[in-house]
Amino acid sequence: MLLRFFAAYLTLVFCFLPAPRCLAGPVAAPYPVAGPSFTSACAAAALSGWTAAANTRLDTIELRDTTGALRRTLAKSEIQSLLPWMSFNTDADGPCALAFSDSGRSLFIGVCDTTPAPDGQPADAVLRYDTYADHLSTFLRIELGGFNLAPRPMMVHFKGRLYTAFGTTVTLYNARMNDTTAGTLVSSTSFGSSSNTTALAIDRLTSTLYIGNGTSLSRSPAGVAGLSLTSVGTVANSIRSMCWSDHYGGPSQGGLYIAHPLPASPNATSPLVSFVTPAMARATQPFSPTIYFRGDSPFSGLAATADGALLASITASITAGDAILIRDDTDTRLTYTQWKADEFAQVVRFAKGLISPDGEPAGWVIDADVAQGGTRFHPASPDAAAWVVLILLMSDHINADPEALPLVRKVLTRYAGLAPDRIEPSRSTDGIFRHWINPTNGGVKTGWDPEFATLSTMKIVAAAARADTYYAGDPEVHAAARAIICGVTNWDAYFDFSGHLYYKGLESGGRDNSSISSGWHEGVIFAEQAGVYGTTTGPLNAGGWLNRSFWPTNTLVTGRPVTGNGSYLPAFVSLYPLLLIDTYRQNTAWQTHILNLRLSNAAWTDDNGPKYNTVFSAGTTKSQWGGYNADSLSNHPGDVTTFTSLLAFCAQGSQNESDAAAAYQAYRNGARETFKSGATILYRRSQIDLNYNPDSAGLPDVALGALGLAELLSPGSVQAVLTGPYPSCAPEICPSDWNQDGGVDGADVRAFYVEWEAGNADINEDGATDGADVQTFFGFWEAGC
Repeated sequence: MLLRFFAAYLTLVFCFLPAPRCLAGPVAAPYPVAGPSFTSACAAAALSGWTAAANTRLDTIELRDTTGALRRTLAKSEIQSLLPWMSFNTDADGPCALAFSDSGRSLFIGVCDTTPAPDGQPADAVLRYDTYADHLSTFLRIELGGFNLAPRPMMVHFKGRLYTAFGTTVTLYNARMNDTTAGTLVSSTSFGSSSNTTALAIDRLTSTLYIGNGTSLSRSPAGVAGLSLTSVGTVANSIRSMCWSDHYGGPSQGGLYIAHPLPASPNATSPLVSFVTPAMARATQPFSPTIYFRGDSPFSGLAATADGALLASITASITAGDAILIRDDTDTRLTYTQWKADEFAQVVRFAKGLISPDGEPAGWVIDADVAQGGTRFHPASPDAAAWVVLILLMSDHINADPEALPLVRKVLTRYAGLAPDRIEPSRSTDGIFRHWINPTNGGVKTGWDPEFATLSTMKIVAAAARADTYYAGDPEVHAAARAIICGVTNWDAYFDFSGHLYYKGLESGGRDNSSISSGWHEGVIFAEQAGVYGTTTGPLNAGGWLNRSFWPTNTLVTGRPVTGNGSYLPAFVSLYPLLLIDTYRQNTAWQTHILNLRLSNAAWTDDNGPKYNTVFSAGTTKSQWGGYNADSLSNHPGDVTTFTSLLAFCAQGSQNESDAAAAYQAYRNGARETFKSGATILYRRSQIDLNYNPDSAGLPDVALGALGLAELLSPGSVQAVLTGPYPSCAPEICPSDWNQDGGVDGADVRAFYVEWEAGNADINEDGATDGADVQTFFGFWEAGC
């Protein structure tokens, strides 16, 4: 077995020696399948990292993510329990066809058996596995035939429809987000010869279904009721399986890939896989497929992965089979692993580039960057400062960034009102920060709302608290953090006893009664802080805001309600606390909410067939779509996906690796945008206008993606850096007043040296009294109290 596979592998890599070199550089590597194996089918989600292989020797299906990690094995016993009449006793029965929905939410599994069903219904079935809910169910009863090497049943899913092909029939079923246990027949169309496998593939960009039977290739509009067939052309060998990739390999290698059965005597004119360019497939160029590579092992299935590979299940003989991943050596894009590190680094560059970018006094952070070639026009904001600080902390944690601490000091010192030039941020009597700040004087920015914003304040308070913890012992960070946090008072005034939070404060103190909000929303962060620093309504509401059962829900996917405020909310609203509140992250009810929110966006993606995996969140849009819009499942003009919110789901860890792979698919398709800072990042793209580039991107809408991605780069990062208790605002013993006489002067220096020489001055708490303690003391002493 091992020698046979190794020989086949070398053949695939180098092609047949007597033949000319393949047109490009296909390189094959084993795809793991638990043995003993007979790999009858494979599938890959077009817009996420899910892949799957069916093993009819063990009658199992293995699901993996982009890293190759095994995420789930659907066991024979699970399949058998749903189909009790079936008898899985040979390699020619069991799971025989696979199809993923675009998002990877649904895996459809064709199961074949020759045993008649005792209830008189079709003997075969299609099962549906929900990767988010971890639920396997029977979707269809259908005749798929006991299979041998050919013909085989084939399936694809697109825009809420499942296409099945067996014999001469292509059948179309509704398989929308809530069609989970009873697929309904839409149409049935005859095509080709029953002695041939009828292969299927989807060109998602043009919503086209390609159908192959024998040597004939046809196409039909997809995502509509019924088929309308048009001949594409004739290929040299019979078609076994097909797939379409928009971004496989190097330049101009996207298109249709066709696997062929191998004749008894392979030769230079017997292709294993041929390639059809998009222009050929769409009839804008003469039809003339080329050979991609040859080998001695025919495929039972072919699928295009989201990370730019071809996944093939191989039938080496009637008794054994394996699977491989094929990539091309002309592909110059970053690998998935490289891209994750680079995307994080690019967002760090984006954030640093907004710290006083255009000559503003040091430490101000401009709220948004503009597209390359544009002119920045946003004011400074505490929101932007908060996200910059959090990004810098994470950059230091992930990459030991030497610029992080000096920049954190600079930003927090400015927003604490401690900068040497005395230009301070405008705050209300209660310490509530003005949202939009003129960096020249710290006051109102002409043309912008002069509001004092509770939600802006909560962000800078959170960032200051995290910095104070991360850089514990740094006197400048501590002084600035304390000034920011403890400068906020009267927390209780911004809630009422019904649990309402007020968005705005009055300059003279207290709440602006016209700004009342009905929860639930990201103000849960303010509520958590009020639970620490308030005395009446603050602590009373802190628990309530973190109790999911108190809040209304909306349901898009049956049985999967998401928390809201009577309507659907942008994704970022739920993702901010996922990054910043440990009790929210650990709470089972809120974990379910996050799961349901992600699942609902995935379900929309599967029903609508967008170019990219879509998560609805807030951000820049076209003027006719609102200019800036808080997109949600119920309000999304332009059908704009926000990649940064997609990546923020990764804050849950490796279980969300498929979300990073979904963003990587967008990167491979050229969805990054370059900003004036020089950073090139994934931000937002529209399904309605694929060429639309946002003219600006705000830090509050960008930073959360990199912070979520950090959890995949270094597991545990979110909890280590972004969550934790808030510091006390009780009066402190001044660390500079070493003799505790109420003043900071030379006597404190003399008193410190007495203790230091005695070895009793471990002021930095590192376990030793040494020169570092002297340095720490003088840092405090020079800062005073």
